[in-house]
Amino acid sequence: MNIEITTKPTGRSPENKYFFGSRTEHLDLTRPKYNKIGNEDDFWPLYWQLYEHQDQYKHELVFYTSDLCFRVMTNDDRHAQFVRNMFTVVDKPYEHTADWSIYHNTVVESDPRIYVHLNEQVMLIVGTTFLGEIKKGVFGIVSFETPAKNILPMHCSAFTYNDKTNLMFGLSGTGKTTLSSDPEYQLISDDEVLWTDNGIQMIETGCYAKSEGLTPETHKTIFDAVELARSRDTLVIENPGAANARLSYPLDCVENAYHEPQQFNHPNNIFFLTMDAKGVFPAVSKISGDTVRRFFETGYTSQMPGTEAGNNEIKPLFSPCYGSPFMPRAVGVYSKLLMDKITDEVCNVYLINTGMDTDGKRFDLDFTRKCVKTAIDLDVADDSKNVLQTLEELIE
Repeated sequence: MNIEITTKPTGRSPENKYFFGSRTEHLDLTRPKYNKIGNEDDFWPLYWQLYEHQDQYKHELVFYTSDLCFRVMTNDDRHAQFVRNMFTVVDKPYEHTADWSIYHNTVVESDPRIYVHLNEQVMLIVGTTFLGEIKKGVFGIVSFETPAKNILPMHCSAFTYNDKTNLMFGLSGTGKTTLSSDPEYQLISDDEVLWTDNGIQMIETGCYAKSEGLTPETHKTIFDAVELARSRDTLVIENPGAANARLSYPLDCVENAYHEPQQFNHPNNIFFLTMDAKGVFPAVSKISGDTVRRFFETGYTSQMPGTEAGNNEIKPLFSPCYGSPFMPRAVGVYSKLLMDKITDEVCNVYLINTGMDTDGKRFDLDFTRKCVKTAIDLDVADDSKNVLQTLEELIE
């Protein structure tokens, strides 16, 4: 059946997330907002409280991703459906040994607490019903575990077009979901993938899309997928009517998507999206070398007036690796992997400005789509020196 859920809180709670165990030595502590080390005396009482009430967990969900086996235990029917939408859950969970266990409990009364014990490989989630805590919890674990295997976890969309594999990085508001959902593309993932020694690999087999402004005209692929999920009774609607309302549905509801987990070729093209509100970047620029590394490590875009209380001006916004909350190791770990793989596989990289032109007008969506397809089909001239200089001026 289709499910509606109004969550409390209505977003992730990074200020209440803590890591435990000796493996925390591998965390990037220069980003304390997302990588906080907790006290073992706080972890174990909550662990035993959740463990001893296993009769509350109506759902045991086991799935594989990134060569890791996850077991999610939850008491909540809505969250169980969400997990089934996002991952390929096995039929007989008791036949599988989990690498990581996630205890998700909405019965225990508590402020939001997300505890991740890196040695015990256990994650505890209490005090929050926000669906994204499970999804991003899994991705955060994957992002911690995979670099040691020479695998790059990426917070980006992926698609194929004209027999080429393409990646698209972008923060909220840059147009990543809209651009990668082009009806002419074959969607691999709308949010997260891995770059392995053999190519691109799915992490999820579901979608978690924002519903604000969703119409057949602006997001036809997503709109049609949502309606198909609704007809199949697999749609999960989170916080309907809210600014950050989202929709969860299986990937096989997307007509022009790959429906089964599989390996894809190494990427031919990578796109960094920036919503440049000052109009200092061209619509499309080819970049290489240190310019690529710098853009990836900064994750630059613009924050518009009114997006946060008290913000009345355009401000630069940075999120390292285009996903700082979910990339717990040092930024240099991920950027080195990216640069090594780009060099080894001879991959083109482009900066796409989805923001303003020099006259202060936002680039038209159809125009931006043409820029992306032109880069894929025809290539454009390298402009790394000018782009890097402009970025450094914005950082200063």
